[in-house]
Amino acid sequence: MVLDNWLVARARPSAYYPRMAGISFRDRVLEAMRERGMNKAELSRLSGVPYHTIDKFLKRDSASTSANNAVAISRALGIKVDGQREYEELQQMFYRLSEAEREFVLASVRGLLAKDRE
Repeated sequence: MVLDNWLVARARPSAYYPRMAGISFRDRVLEAMRERGMNKAELSRLSGVPYHTIDKFLKRDSASTSANNAVAISRALGIKVDGQREYEELQQMFYRLSEAEREFVLASVRGLLAKDRE
């Protein structure tokens, strides 16, 4: 359950945030901010993520943020959250299933996640 090697959101399965070429999401955010000449206040305003949350996330290598914040930040900067492409593909496939098949998939995933928490 990681986003670029850092704990992001306990509610998301690890497949949602695969590792990306050893470059952390935090480092990609910092690089995108540098490229755009953007400061934390501007990122906060554009993303809707509170300034103190962004500040805390960017100050430490081991800091984490929620999946919702990561998506908002990535949209504001025009970068991708790890696994976003895979998530969108999964979502498209999921909605092509029948209602009964969707319920089966959900029950299966819930069972797998419950097993992880034991």
